[in-house]
Amino acid sequence: MKKFNLKLAKGGAKVCTKSGKEVRILAFDRKSNSFPIVALIENIKLCCYTLEGKFYLDKDSDNDLRLL
Repeated sequence: MKKFNLKLAKGGAKVCTKSGKEVRILAFDRKSNSFPIVALIENIKLCCYTLEGKFYLDKDSDNDLRLL
């Protein structure tokens, strides 16, 4: 896995969580200053992320985004 890269993700690069779960990004432009990325984890759990692919602003999470 590689560090999340917004430009590559917008270009269609495969995305997963830090723990290896499949992620499908639905939107990059949600009206939110903190969490504009909307994604589905394993086609079940709907989550929002920072532009850096972080699940939380102030700590790391197994749900943080990575590139495959």
